[in-house]
Amino acid sequence: MKKNKISLFTHNKARLFVLFLALFVINGHFYLRYYENVMEVLKHIPIPVINCYSTPSTVFACPVGLLQHFIAIGTFTFATMGILIIFGALIGRWTCGWLCPFGFLQEFIYHAPIKKISIPRWTGIFKYLVLFGLVILAPRFITNELGLADTWFCKVCPVGCLEAGIPVPIVRPDIRYLIGTMYWIKIVILFVTVLIPSLFIKRPFCSVFCPLGAFYGMFNNISLLKLKFNKNKCNSCGLCKRECPIGLDPTKDYGSPDCILCMNCTKEFCNAITPHFTLKNIKEKL
Repeated sequence: MKKNKISLFTHNKARLFVLFLALFVINGHFYLRYYENVMEVLKHIPIPVINCYSTPSTVFACPVGLLQHFIAIGTFTFATMGILIIFGALIGRWTCGWLCPFGFLQEFIYHAPIKKISIPRWTGIFKYLVLFGLVILAPRFITNELGLADTWFCKVCPVGCLEAGIPVPIVRPDIRYLIGTMYWIKIVILFVTVLIPSLFIKRPFCSVFCPLGAFYGMFNNISLLKLKFNKNKCNSCGLCKRECPIGLDPTKDYGSPDCILCMNCTKEFCNAITPHFTLKNIKEKL
């Protein structure tokens, strides 16, 4: 087996299938036929991944966008927080590895035959700054030019730019006159923080900037779904490290807040890492 070969999906075809299925369900064109009938209900229901509510082919709400909206108007959203906490407590960052269309895109781009690099682990702190700074504090304490609270993360979100900012003017020529400086700034942010880095780095947005990944990551150590490492079975082949789509060493980082529980490392030959769905750690902490 060539050491420089990039597979990521080769040993986990089930995840590849689920990612495709999630992409179709979350941003599937089959919804468009019935869009007007279902959007009024589903646009208020957040999905457990970051996905812009303005995407032309989706009918669901983005949990980060909803959270910002309610913070901006001075209201606590029990439904959104409840959904996020339930998913986090049950499966941690599993949704990042198995359902997120934006994460899937970054992994796909990474397959380009270009020399790869890794980034320092400390860069992951930025996603917590984004979560607590842009998503939570900014909408409450920073006002726009009209003196009103605003959803500041949405204004620079590369997910919204790719999924809504680019396709909406294409399908709606009548609103192209609204394109201004901020639109092009978001295009630059998309390319500089996501698309170009994804050629060289594994899931750069997920690792460094994603506020939802930061939120779920805080549950990784206490969620019911966990990974267990048996060092006696490990033969130090390094296959699990190479297959990690987030750039971790699963033999050391299997409980890390950055782990997206993709289960790639559980598909290798030595079976040193195995998934467990257990209450044991929670009972120990209690």
